[in-house]
Amino acid sequence: MKMIYTRTIGVHDNKLGEAMEIAKEQAAITKEHAGYDVHVSFQIGGNPRTIRWTHIGEMMTGEAMELDAKISADPRMIKSMKKMEGVFVEGTIQDEMRVVFN
Repeated sequence: MKMIYTRTIGVHDNKLGEAMEIAKEQAAITKEHAGYDVHVSFQIGGNPRTIRWTHIGEMMTGEAMELDAKISADPRMIKSMKKMEGVFVEGTIQDEMRVVFN
């Protein structure tokens, strides 16, 4: 099923550049395992202190849980997740999944 998945997280003041580097690093690790692009963006207008990861493609496949476990266990991803402390605002994660119907 084709879907749009987004994850948005708040970023502390003066940490946007650092947050972007961490997000790009995580997107690259995900692509290496999953083979698909994860786009990293920040908002222009509104609240510019957020980072968003976006993936558009086939999801909810039989191997999705195994793939997530594999990515999460990658030592580089674990190291990257630790870098998020003090850069991203704890408790601000917002995930959204939308089904594409055209």
